[in-house]
Amino acid sequence: MNHITLQNNQATDTIIPNRFLDDYMPKANGEFVKVYLYLLRNANSNSQISISGIADQMNHTENDVLRALRYWEQEGLLKLTFHTDSSLTGITLCDCNTSTIRSSKEPVASTTTDTSKKTNDLRFSAPPKQSYSNTQLQTFLASEDIEQILYVAQKYLGITLSDTDTNTILYFYDGLHFSADLIEYLIEYCVSIGQRSMRYIEKVALSWAEKGYCTVSEAKSNTTTYSKNCFAVMKSFGINNRRPGNSEISMIQKWTNEYGFTIDIITEACNRTIRSIHQPSFEYADRILTKWKKQGVKQMEDIVEQDKQYVKTAQQEKDNTKKPDIRPSNNRFNNLTPRNYAYDDLEKQLLNH
Repeated sequence: MNHITLQNNQATDTIIPNRFLDDYMPKANGEFVKVYLYLLRNANSNSQISISGIADQMNHTENDVLRALRYWEQEGLLKLTFHTDSSLTGITLCDCNTSTIRSSKEPVASTTTDTSKKTNDLRFSAPPKQSYSNTQLQTFLASEDIEQILYVAQKYLGITLSDTDTNTILYFYDGLHFSADLIEYLIEYCVSIGQRSMRYIEKVALSWAEKGYCTVSEAKSNTTTYSKNCFAVMKSFGINNRRPGNSEISMIQKWTNEYGFTIDIITEACNRTIRSIHQPSFEYADRILTKWKKQGVKQMEDIVEQDKQYVKTAQQEKDNTKKPDIRPSNNRFNNLTPRNYAYDDLEKQLLNH
């Protein structure tokens, strides 16, 4: 068990600041609030805690605790400390009254944040799915939220849900701890982009859970950005009669999330693809963007500088081909050592014979 030192920069008593109650708590997931209050209470003695210990105490999974830590770090209410081996060693609670409130338009977490790269302890791991017994199903179905979710899902998907579909939706609710509103928006969003497969919907749900989305507003903010990116790419390719396919969506997500490119860089790669091969090609654009990623491109100015360097190198190579060839000739006659003859004496010798 990895022990973590917990420090508190606030008052020694367990006092919940009004600013937390007014500005932070209303928009946060209730489970996240519970984790923060637990840290606040136990930090007064600068005690040692562990992720598993918090999970046991709060009746959460370790993934729930990790999502909460990522969330509150993004909100600026705590700082995480890491050892050289990338293990989490400390949590420091920041002064709530001096923290800057994150804009609601900003994503809660990202798969490319430094936190997710620093430690395996904070890496999201999806909780296992389970098959619910008839008794468990009846308990779930007695809930108005679950009844509403399943009704909405059938209407959006236009099908009668199978047992597998029902189990998957219950997994969103019970395993990923999505609210009923968030599940409804999840299904609505996937259907709006032409994806009705439950497997695809589950993939999106896991992505949202990894990024820490816990409200509809957070999901909408980020899916709106995603939709704009997809539209911009398709427009650059001149594709107006269809939506991007699954593999194309995966590439766009890789360019934006994994590579961290802005949409102007991505559309520049699309434009260069059209100029080079005169047709849209996600694979060709991917090669361009992968090359730029390896070359450390981060903004449009970097591409402009690389273009200048390319032109300069090409000109130097062209100039080198214009230099005269001064290598010795391979003609065997020209390689003979010339001799000096006394032609008058040679003529006399010939005449005397």
